[in-house]
Amino acid sequence: MTKTPDAMEIGDAFFKRWIRLEGVKEQFERAKLFFKEGSQSTDRLDKYRRFVAAIYFSRAIVELMLECADRQEVSVKREELRDMLAGKLPRYMLVERLRIHDYHRFGLVDRPGGMMMGPIKLTASKGLAQVQYTKTGRREHTTGGSKVKEQRPVRVQDGMILDEDAGQYVSLETILCDYLAAVPEVIEEFSKLRA
Repeated sequence: MTKTPDAMEIGDAFFKRWIRLEGVKEQFERAKLFFKEGSQSTDRLDKYRRFVAAIYFSRAIVELMLECADRQEVSVKREELRDMLAGKLPRYMLVERLRIHDYHRFGLVDRPGGMMMGPIKLTASKGLAQVQYTKTGRREHTTGGSKVKEQRPVRVQDGMILDEDAGQYVSLETILCDYLAAVPEVIEEFSKLRA
């Protein structure tokens, strides 16, 4: 005769699971799914949209991990975890910026030519503040006490996105490929941090 577990045993088994880690793994599966579909698509706009969708899930992986730090579910503070993630996930800041720009600002749109997504704050004080974007990069000119302050800018040139850390324009496919390739190791390390 099979023993039926009582409610206490079922509850203990449930709480031994780390639901948030399962959520992290699910976000990774979704990112891989949209990345794969985008990579296989022959339609330029469909490809672009699937890669943008993969950006959302790629960033969600990190957001769930950082939330664990906020809730003290891991043995490190948020800042320490963020630094670890930024050091291990290639193009970490670029993925964050792309997600912010698509959701909170203008929306990422596949279009020819160049585009700079800001915002930029220009403060003139006994002089001028000027910014110019060219194919070779950004030029800033200030005089007096004037200042230029960018807030998580994203620069796009003919479908390629400027990775400021690398100093080059890269495709969404490259951004995602590099980032997602590092995720399994990051998830493994993260799983060992449970408090």
